[in-house]
Amino acid sequence: MKTGAWIVAFAVIGALVGALCMTVIAQEPQAAIPADSEYAGSKLCGMCHKDEKTAFAETPHAKHVPPADMTEPWKHSTGWDKATGQAKEPGIQCEACHGRGKAHVGAKTEDKKTLIINPLNLDAPDKIISICAQCHSYYTPKEGDPPVAFTPGENLLEKIDLLPVEEGKAMQQVNEFVGSLHYTKQHMTCIQCHTAHAEEMVAGNLRKPLPDLCAQCHTKEADIAKHTAGKAKEGDTCATCHMPNGVHTFAKPPK
Repeated sequence: MKTGAWIVAFAVIGALVGALCMTVIAQEPQAAIPADSEYAGSKLCGMCHKDEKTAFAETPHAKHVPPADMTEPWKHSTGWDKATGQAKEPGIQCEACHGRGKAHVGAKTEDKKTLIINPLNLDAPDKIISICAQCHSYYTPKEGDPPVAFTPGENLLEKIDLLPVEEGKAMQQVNEFVGSLHYTKQHMTCIQCHTAHAEEMVAGNLRKPLPDLCAQCHTKEADIAKHTAGKAKEGDTCATCHMPNGVHTFAKPPK
C-alpha cells in the first residue's frame, strides 16, 4: 500500500476510534442527587475534602451570619425545610451548592462522583446559574410559594419567573446577569468569574483580581489606559465602568 493510502487508512481508523470514545463519554451518566439522599453536614464533607473545606472556611459564604430580621431564611442557610421552618446548617455550607451528600458519602468509590454535584461538570449553563439563583435572585414561582423545591443539578429557571431588576437592590445578581451579553450570547455562567473555595480568595470571590480576570477574554482591552483613551483614574478597573455599583449587566458605559 502506498504511503498516501496508509495515511488515509490511519485517518479513517482514528476518526472511528474518536467517534467511539465520544460515544462512550456521551453515555456516562450525568451526576444527580438521589431523591432519598439526606444531608450529611459540612463536618462530614471536611473529613475527606480537607483542603477544600479549609479554603472554603475563609470565604464570605462560609462566614455568612444570617441576619436577625431576615424575611427569606432559605437564602441564608443550607437545607432549609419550609415545612418545619428549620435549616440543616446556618449559613451557606457545602451541600447548598453540591447537593445532599449522604448517598455520596456511603457509595462505593467508583460511584461517588455520580452522586454529588460538581457545578463545573454540569451540562447546561442554566443548571450552573440555578445553584447561585437559589440565593442571588428574586423570583415568583410558576407554581406555589417560594422557596421553590430545588436540588443542585436541576434547572431552577424552569420553575420560576425572575423579577425585573430594581435599581439599588441587593442579591439580584442572577436577575441582572441573564440580560447580559455574557449570558445571552456567550453562554457564560457565574463560575467563569467566581469561585466558592479558592486557596487565595480575591475580593468578591473572584478567580483572579481585576483587570486580570477580564483580560483573559478581553485581550484587546487589557491595557486600561489605552482602552479608555487615558480617561481611567488610578485604581479604576473594568468594573468601574462596566459594573457600576456591582451591577452584573456588563453594559457599555454611557458616552
